[in-house]
Amino acid sequence: MRNEQAVYRRVLRRETHASRTSAAVVTAVVVIVLLAGVIAVGVWWLAVPGDRDTIEGWFDSASALAGDRAALVTAGVVGLGIAVLLLALALLPGRLPRRARSTERVALLVDDGVLADAVADAVAARCGVDPRQVSATVGRRRTAVRVTPISGVPVDREAAADSAASAVAALGFSATPELTVARQGVVS
Repeated sequence: MRNEQAVYRRVLRRETHASRTSAAVVTAVVVIVLLAGVIAVGVWWLAVPGDRDTIEGWFDSASALAGDRAALVTAGVVGLGIAVLLLALALLPGRLPRRARSTERVALLVDDGVLADAVADAVAARCGVDPRQVSATVGRRRTAVRVTPISGVPVDREAAADSAASAVAALGFSATPELTVARQGVVS
């Protein structure tokens, strides 16, 4: 059974976290293309002495661009944006909106939208309102529930909060419910 638990953990981690493969591949391809271009120009400069003037003309035009302040600022901002994006991809957890549980025999993966629908249905049934009048959003640590009551019919806040908490607990996941009741109701 220990081997199955290791497999469950690995599979659930893979399904609850975003992959960094595409960012790594794009970065590697860009770096390889740039290095291949620099190597090709270097070999061309060494191998074909007659074309050295052309290559030196390219370097002269590039150094003239370096004297243009606007071009340098633009290049710096673009480079900084790319660097921040790559750092964010590397350091942020990249969690997907899914929850995972495993027991001795089963690994369970549930989308946060499914949990939100279950909580909204439980609150709607407990409050006696149409399910379309209850919306729920499941975050990483909290569940936000918004109830729009029927005009003139009060909503028992404690009962609604208890039903949201019991729905999350019954599903086996932890998320603190936060209930909001709209001030204005709807005509039913």
